[in-house]
Amino acid sequence: MARIHIKEIQNYLAAQGEKDALPHVNNGEGYFLEIRFDDQTKNGSHGIDEELRNKVITADCPYGMVTIIFGDDGQLISLDLS
Repeated sequence: MARIHIKEIQNYLAAQGEKDALPHVNNGEGYFLEIRFDDQTKNGSHGIDEELRNKVITADCPYGMVTIIFGDDGQLISLDLS
């Protein structure tokens, strides 16, 4: 099983110049990190999850507020941390 921690993703992006990927780096300004799961190159040949269709879920975590976004077909689009 491959595993990566959110802190590793944040550090990688910050090293690539995306300073807003890390909290408390921009003189106390907020940060925003989006992890995308949609892929325009893949065929949409999957079923539709009516329960999650166009839903947005928010929750607190040690890294801030997490927003989970689902698309028209109920598939996961993105996780946003801010």
